[in-house]
Amino acid sequence: MNESEPETPAVRHSPRAVPRTDTHSSARRPNPLARSRDPFDDGAALTIGRRRLVDRRIDVQERLPVAPSFAPWAAEELLAPDDPFDDDARDMLRAELTATPFAYRPATLRRTVRQRMFPWWLIGICAICIGVLFFFWRDTNASRICFAPGCTAREQTIQAHRFEQALNLTSPAGQHSVLGPPSISAQQIDRILAEWNSPAVGTGATWVELGIRYGIDPAYALAFFIHESGAGTAPGWAGRKPDGSTTHNVGNIICAGYHTCYGRFRDYASWEEGIEDWYRLIAVEYVQWRGAHTVEEIVPIYAPVVENNVPVYVGTVNRLVAEWRSSQAK
Repeated sequence: MNESEPETPAVRHSPRAVPRTDTHSSARRPNPLARSRDPFDDGAALTIGRRRLVDRRIDVQERLPVAPSFAPWAAEELLAPDDPFDDDARDMLRAELTATPFAYRPATLRRTVRQRMFPWWLIGICAICIGVLFFFWRDTNASRICFAPGCTAREQTIQAHRFEQALNLTSPAGQHSVLGPPSISAQQIDRILAEWNSPAVGTGATWVELGIRYGIDPAYALAFFIHESGAGTAPGWAGRKPDGSTTHNVGNIICAGYHTCYGRFRDYASWEEGIEDWYRLIAVEYVQWRGAHTVEEIVPIYAPVVENNVPVYVGTVNRLVAEWRSSQAK
């Protein structure tokens, strides 16, 4: 270097200024879109589908079993094999097998006949049931149905025994018991109902028969009917319906769970049904359950003072019964 020439400073290049050479060729560069196809290119889709179909067909053919090839048999192979037994050996073997007894023989079926015993247990059950029914039949007060001769006489004897038991009930002084045999006849009852123009005319026999059955004098039942509804003719009677029919409720018995009711009172299908329900009410709920058998004991419970005038009620019933008995005596 000459001293006359100025020294040129060395140029230092920054690393960022050095151009970066690409070591990868264009063929080896990663191209994610190389394997993608144009969705609008129908030719590529048909080519791919055809290639897949051909591959699948080849795969299926390789999996199919190969049918074996059958060679025709020779004529000598179709001949029947030689019989190892001749006719004499076969006959001897058959004879030997026939002569040998069987090692197992099925036993003969024997059908045992079971002797049928007489069903005494059924007779015992029937006897017990009859005994239970007889016990309850004897204690019940319901009427018995009998078609044998003499049943009417026995029924009258039973009713007389009931009246005797009823008469054993002591009535306080000045009180009147409703228990006892009929003191008026069926004809007299029909005449009384006709005088009142009652719709229950013609039921006199029913009043007497049911009175005998329940042991209650029908005169008191008729007196209750007249006092409660005027024998079914009172204008304000609750048992009269708008169509002119009635509830056949002779005692204005309240519904109290009865199956048919009209307003707050029971509704019966006939006079016989209503009359019997009144007898049953007095005989069971008053005489048997409460021990009340006189008019003076029954009316305060039957027609409480909050709804009725109890002294007038009692006096009316006793007066009517006394008048009917006096006219019956004449």
